[in-house]
Amino acid sequence: MTSKEQPVPSSDELRTPDAPLLPGQVCRIYSMRMCPYAQRARLIAAAKGISHDIVNIDLNNKPDWFFDLNPYGEVPVVLHKGGHVYESLIAAEYLEEAFPEPKLFSEDPMVKAYERIYYNHWTKKGIPAFYSLLKAGYPDPEQTKRLIDHISALEEYMVKLNKPYFHGETPGFSDYMIWPWFERMPMLMDITEFNLSALSCPCIIAWVDHMWKNPVVQHCKIEPELLTQHYALYRKGRPDFTIGADGKAAPSQAAVPEALENLDGLREAHTRDRQK
Repeated sequence: MTSKEQPVPSSDELRTPDAPLLPGQVCRIYSMRMCPYAQRARLIAAAKGISHDIVNIDLNNKPDWFFDLNPYGEVPVVLHKGGHVYESLIAAEYLEEAFPEPKLFSEDPMVKAYERIYYNHWTKKGIPAFYSLLKAGYPDPEQTKRLIDHISALEEYMVKLNKPYFHGETPGFSDYMIWPWFERMPMLMDITEFNLSALSCPCIIAWVDHMWKNPVVQHCKIEPELLTQHYALYRKGRPDFTIGADGKAAPSQAAVPEALENLDGLREAHTRDRQK
């Protein structure tokens, strides 16, 4: 290493908002490597080629200053130009607008509106169904049907679109907002036997295949074994948000005394709110 080169800090090194960015970096994303909501922001940043810093937060041991960035204590949080933005869809939309090239939304207002309809359906209906089946932990017929119904709704959208992606001919904002949970479908099969490839949804199955070949998805992907390990603990109320940190294995933890909700930000009660 020459005197001009700087070591790249680990994403597991806890850096405060005032910690400087490396030369060329323009923003910081507070994340958690297994969180699909935070992955939305990481996908948009990668798709736009934004040079950024990633800092992973242990959601069971959040620093008190993190609540100054997001009063809910959740990821992602995007720091840019002295400000900060939170909530996964809002943070991703901010990156789309603050870094306008390449555009990931259609410029046609009607087409753009439908793109929002697609990922809002998945956010409001599909994601809760995903977590309900995960929480069951076995092929529960009712929860399986619920998830299939909402994946089938996405299939109907794609049939009408007659395009390979929700954005059209290329992956766009809507695709990246939906994708993180489909990356986790193999994990869901490991835990509940839910088999996406067995569904009568050829357009969605083809979309998944296209997305896996996308360099942005490959750049942001998470090792499948880590996802299964994380969610096996998560659904039992024993989340370890540091799995995968520097090759770290999951320790044995006591169950978290709170019910699973449709959030990946499950955390112990004492870390839910500011401590000071």
